[in-house]
Amino acid sequence: MSKTLAAERAYLKKNQERLRRRYPGKYLLIKGAKVHGAYDTREAGVLAGVERFPDARAFLVRSVDQPEDLVVSNPALSLGVPLSCSS
Repeated sequence: MSKTLAAERAYLKKNQERLRRRYPGKYLLIKGAKVHGAYDTREAGVLAGVERFPDARAFLVRSVDQPEDLVVSNPALSLGVPLSCSS
């Protein structure tokens, strides 16, 4: 396993049952050993992470009910390249 997001994965693993009870059906935005938001969709969690942590190289968005996770690595943002989204 990559060392990228090791703290976030360890936090989630240690607290999975508590987080599942507190945030049923949600996708969690985790940075460090802290939940920074709970979202109805993975996409909403990723967008919130990009907005909240524009200089971060990575953060974790993970469903508390599913075993897979989505690692978002954003080297363009860490280099100061703006992200453009349209709705």
